[in-house]
Amino acid sequence: MGANVFFVLSGFLLAIPFVRYLEGKGGRVNVGAYLLRRIKRVVPAYWLQIAILSLVLYSVSALPGWQVIAAHFVFLQDLRQDYMSAINGVYWTLPVEFGYYLVLPLFAAIAGRSFARKRAAWLMLSVALIAAAVAWRTLMYAIVADAPQPTKFFVLLQFPGLIDHFAIGMLLSWVYVCHARSFSPAMSDALVILGLSGIVGMMALVDHYYVDYWNGHVMLFLGYTITATFIGALVLGTALAGRLSRALFANAPMLFIGIISYSLYLWHIPIIRWTMTLLDRFGVTGDRLWWLVALCIPASVLVATISYYCVERPFMARKPADRSRPIAALRQSG
Repeated sequence: MGANVFFVLSGFLLAIPFVRYLEGKGGRVNVGAYLLRRIKRVVPAYWLQIAILSLVLYSVSALPGWQVIAAHFVFLQDLRQDYMSAINGVYWTLPVEFGYYLVLPLFAAIAGRSFARKRAAWLMLSVALIAAAVAWRTLMYAIVADAPQPTKFFVLLQFPGLIDHFAIGMLLSWVYVCHARSFSPAMSDALVILGLSGIVGMMALVDHYYVDYWNGHVMLFLGYTITATFIGALVLGTALAGRLSRALFANAPMLFIGIISYSLYLWHIPIIRWTMTLLDRFGVTGDRLWWLVALCIPASVLVATISYYCVERPFMARKPADRSRPIAALRQSG
């Protein structure tokens, strides 16, 4: 669910300046500056971690080939299944994310072609992208139906198979820009409750169908879109700043987690794997969940904090956070 949240959140946050311009509520977006900001936001911490993890893998004689490392540096690791998780299991998401960065200006240009009917343009574009994602997952499954589960994951969850997440975020960014004042605080709270309940419900549903899920269950094709819709409700409800969303997300701990969330996302899997190795070395067997909770969460937060302040922040323009609205936390994580 973490990757799903990131995708919807990116779709929502990054589309806002484009929507504002098309709605006459903001200036034209400088695409070159926009792409440079995306590179500065994502690349430094990512490249440094590739270098660090490559040294670690080299020290244990498990370094992948130079082609694998080179592909990661230019976000092409998703082109081959054996590359995708060769260094860090979360890296498969970054080419998907960067794909959206590249096509978002094109989507805005398409919506702008129907300038007199912007509502229809954003709605039709989003519906078309959602349909394309479902079609991709359905078609690709037909091709790899007899393949092992990792191959299905690799093929179905390429960028076209996840474009519905960004499309839902884009559509809700238009709702937020144009109609935020139409929502009452109670409606904001209702969206947050709907979103959280729906996310938990989808977790339970997918878990219930786990055995059949990758064998062509209908949730494999539609579940991602439904989940993204609930996540979108949570994101929109949070941005609308009702009392519940402020209580949950506009507090110092959550704002801090939002600030370090990218580095936290990068580092949590390596730290979990290293901790598992450490527990093996000390002979800790059985249910090790609480050992992992006690060791991995503080270690991940510590490393992510160092990464943010020493690597991410120096490369980003420093702007004061608006702590009066929960969308500030969303912007930090985006």
